[in-house]
Amino acid sequence: MADIKIGFSMHPRWVGQEGLEAFLSPLRDAGLSTLEFELDSRLEMWNETKKLIEKSFGLGMDLCFHAPYRLPHRIAGFAGSNKKTIKQDFQPLLGIARNWAKRAGSQKTVVLHGARGEKEEHSKLYADTRAFCQWLLDSYPDLRFALENNNPTEANVIKIGVTREEVLELVSDFDSPRLGICWDMGHDYLAHRKDAPTTEWLERITHVHVHDVDAHENDHFPLVYGKVPHAEWLGALHQVGMKGIVTLELKGGNLKGWQPNEIRKALTVSVKTIAREVA
Repeated sequence: MADIKIGFSMHPRWVGQEGLEAFLSPLRDAGLSTLEFELDSRLEMWNETKKLIEKSFGLGMDLCFHAPYRLPHRIAGFAGSNKKTIKQDFQPLLGIARNWAKRAGSQKTVVLHGARGEKEEHSKLYADTRAFCQWLLDSYPDLRFALENNNPTEANVIKIGVTREEVLELVSDFDSPRLGICWDMGHDYLAHRKDAPTTEWLERITHVHVHDVDAHENDHFPLVYGKVPHAEWLGALHQVGMKGIVTLELKGGNLKGWQPNEIRKALTVSVKTIAREVA
């Protein structure tokens, strides 16, 4: 039997003047139970983000996290001479997720990206990703991890995990209950994956990022354009009994020019849509 929670990618800018409780109320009524926070101390409003995590937990929201992935954070070189430096970079941020897991008394999910680089060989980046995952599993027993299929659209960059096949190979090789796949459905759409996912793929999914894509192939929009086949894909996950979180992962900057009532409606309708499709 499926056990799917609905999440939202949270940032202080979503709250606005109405306050957190008022922002969350219609979304919770629609089925939202979890908030996903990006762990990156270089982000704008990072101090406000840490306070928002505390407030969200106090309101009874479940938590999950996204490991840092924006430059200058990088895991390229982890299997080689850069391991110590990379550990020092990630440990304080992953420690936040670990502390929340201990405080909540339950394992928390952290989404991660595979290694990326401009000049490194693919085989070395693959080894870096594998070594990084092994370190995470060994060092953070209070956390679960989900390796995301990467966005394929960036030019002149080599990324590990752009294809379903490569992500599945990496995760299956570990065969750990604490390392699953984060299926980013928008990324999969941009990679032109229209084929039905295999049962092997579906059974490894422990986390989902769902969002829509506009006419210019910009992703991370609410579910308003009908481009990404989320109904079919979420239905398939329900059928195999997925246990995990489906996060509506948006980028607020995409909604500049939208009226506040349009945004509220789009968010609420998107959460209701997810709830219906995973039921």
